[in-house]
Amino acid sequence: MPKLDVDRLEYVILAGWAGITRVPTVAAYANYGTAVQDLDQELEAADQRCRQRGLVDPGDRVNDLVWDLMGVYTAGTIEFDLRFSREKGTELRACVTQSGKSATRTVVNGDRIILEKVRPGDAIPALVSLLPEHKPLKMQPLQVDLVELRRARAELEKRGETDENALEQALRSRGVNVADYRRATRLLDGTKLGVGEVGVTVWGPGPSRKEQRGEQTMRIIDLEQGRVAVYNTRGQRIVAGCDMGTFRRILGDIATDAQRRVSW
Repeated sequence: MPKLDVDRLEYVILAGWAGITRVPTVAAYANYGTAVQDLDQELEAADQRCRQRGLVDPGDRVNDLVWDLMGVYTAGTIEFDLRFSREKGTELRACVTQSGKSATRTVVNGDRIILEKVRPGDAIPALVSLLPEHKPLKMQPLQVDLVELRRARAELEKRGETDENALEQALRSRGVNVADYRRATRLLDGTKLGVGEVGVTVWGPGPSRKEQRGEQTMRIIDLEQGRVAVYNTRGQRIVAGCDMGTFRRILGDIATDAQRRVSW
């Protein structure tokens, strides 16, 4: 599969000469990496590096490889994005942008941005494969009624109560499964080895290309016992073991909902 490894400023230069007005959010900013001292000077140097590599020709046109990888940004119909961190001061950011039979994975790691073609049907696995290996936690899914949880917390806040037992009593009185709430709370209070989030953005057809961000995201938490997913659906907060099937199901549901709303 075609692949390109550039630094952050070379990426900016290539997007500019390719006429790309929208790049993935994960590649549009940098929380970490080497600070830029003199932007104009460093952009000029990045431009020269791109030309020396043959990525930009004397007529200021990007080569076929660059356009093949970046052109999908202008016509993408769906994009899955990932942010994940295991150590303070580091963050993996990546996305897979798909349009028809073309898909590009964009990975931001420190000062480097790596673009690579992937099979459209493998968009989610291509993103998940970037995560550090960690076994999924084998467990029965836990669910908590979000509406009743918020109401119970608001009720206790009015009374100035913060005791967890009082919250459980309030939940029980509202018919909430307190056992699931207790297990989920204790599980998520455990030592976290890594935390991340996956989201979905879709675009509608036609020249307007209406953009719709998925209303929900999928949180990924690596615990000592294994990897879990935390997500909201139909008024419930779900905590479940996180394997590839979990990623496909949850992100598929988020994408389907966003695609339905973008067509309104």
